[in-house]
Amino acid sequence: MPAPEALPGHDGRAVPAELDYQLERLDPMVEGWSTEAANSEVGKRLKELGQLLASQGTLDPAAAPTWVDPAFVAASLRPTGLSATASRAANEATDKGDPSFRRFEGPSVKVVRDRDPSPPGGAKGAEGFVAAVEELRSPFSDPTHVHAHAKVIHVDIAGDEVTTEVLWEADGPSARGLLQQNAEWTLRWHHAGEGEPLRLREIAVDSYEEVTGPADGEPLFEDLTAAVLGDEPVFAAQLLPGQAQWGAGLDRALGVDLLGHHGLALGDADGDGREDLYVPQQGGLPNRLLLQQPDGTLRDASKAAAVDYLDRTTSALFADFDNDGDQDLVVAAGSLLFHANDGHGGFEVRSVFPTYQVMSLTAADYDGDGDLDLYVCRYSPPEESAPAPYHDANNGLPNVLLRNDGDLRFTDVTVDSGIDQNNRRYSFAAAWGDYDDDGDPDLYVANDFGRNNLYRNDGGRFTDVAGQAGVEDISAGMSADWGDYDGDGHLDLYVGNMFSSAGNRIAYQRRFHDEVGEEVRSLYRRHARGNSLFRNVGGRFEDVSVDAGVTMARWAWSSQFTDFDNDGRKDLFVANGYVTNDDYDDL
Repeated sequence: MPAPEALPGHDGRAVPAELDYQLERLDPMVEGWSTEAANSEVGKRLKELGQLLASQGTLDPAAAPTWVDPAFVAASLRPTGLSATASRAANEATDKGDPSFRRFEGPSVKVVRDRDPSPPGGAKGAEGFVAAVEELRSPFSDPTHVHAHAKVIHVDIAGDEVTTEVLWEADGPSARGLLQQNAEWTLRWHHAGEGEPLRLREIAVDSYEEVTGPADGEPLFEDLTAAVLGDEPVFAAQLLPGQAQWGAGLDRALGVDLLGHHGLALGDADGDGREDLYVPQQGGLPNRLLLQQPDGTLRDASKAAAVDYLDRTTSALFADFDNDGDQDLVVAAGSLLFHANDGHGGFEVRSVFPTYQVMSLTAADYDGDGDLDLYVCRYSPPEESAPAPYHDANNGLPNVLLRNDGDLRFTDVTVDSGIDQNNRRYSFAAAWGDYDDDGDPDLYVANDFGRNNLYRNDGGRFTDVAGQAGVEDISAGMSADWGDYDGDGHLDLYVGNMFSSAGNRIAYQRRFHDEVGEEVRSLYRRHARGNSLFRNVGGRFEDVSVDAGVTMARWAWSSQFTDFDNDGRKDLFVANGYVTNDDYDDL
């Protein structure tokens, strides 16, 4: 439906009616999106299921919701149950190398995964539904403290049958420790006709994973923010309130950014052997240098160090650029400000490089001359209103490679080095790593709205080989990291992208962008898939993301390989989220 041009205002003049138009479009049936209308109804049902899971006492069949069909039937919703029979079967499957079943138990976590669960069967109707929910909540010691979440990722309508694919997650206390369930379900619903509710007829389990924390019941991680920062006045006065509160009170002309693209810098600022923290801020709030004390707490030294800038700061990096043994500091605050460290946490600006819209900074000695050079990721020019085209944008700001010429002086060698190739993307982050084992650092760049870059370094000259290496990863690139996850001696690559349940539902509908070819439609689908893991097979890469189970990390931002449990293998940590108010039911 076309947007209305205007409505009469209180003074008789025409005023835009875009808001009324957009509010009307919140109803998916206005434009005929029956699949999204079904998603909305199913989403409400799944919330009810989560509430039922967290209810007190043993469930009675009378507790089954009215939308459960009398013909309802379910598979075992917890196919890796803890009964002796199930355990024996699991161990036998593991011993035989059954790829559908995996069991892992280390000092920190126990993981059981079943990707070939049994088909639906057993009791029907309300009795079968309640039995299935009881089985799902059976490992929890106190269901009232269970948090359950679900996302519908696919909807298909064929006649009076609606099929939905769902991601399910629930976590809460168990006898061993904190327990988390991750499952993929296919739900089939009957729709009797217009005005009639959907009635659930079947739950099939496509995969199930159960993760249990340490046997002593203690969590793997403990939030020590208040213990580390609570006695520092700037914590309560500035850091604790958060972006939403400051954004409501600061003038946008100062550079307020509710998206929070500011980053952090970690390094030993004062030479005492302990890592300190530099916190860039939005415009109008001073950046903070927080020095770590012997007892692990942090003390604000921003003003004394002369790095308490009020300008909107979008990135910062500690690195020894002048080779004197201490950590210098570069700050992206309108321009790049290069600070020399006096060795005791005092900083002096030595050079300024004019640039803007910086998203991140990363350093490496690309030319092998013994000092660190700097790569600068940038995003969109102010004059551009949107990425074009959305799925493969090439109208962003060019990134910059700065060669270190000594004494914190830098020269722009973006063009001369060859790294200007395919350099108009919307770049969020980059990571250096010698993926081809030739002794010099190569560079991977994660770009929003389209394909990424892999710049192979050949003696200080770069060539974009992402396409031929198999790592263009056309998606919403947010971050990247190198790590040898499979222990074969070669650097593998993990890329943080956007996982979108709405994108997964809508992009697979036949009417979605039906004016374009299938190739473009497939790129939109890829855009919503999520994160990527690429296995290095000797200078080329295999996409092993789906088999490794690492695509769904929500709306991913930063991602990093690290060995959390000290078992010698690379684990993955992904920071995620977006601009929302509190919603504890959101997966």
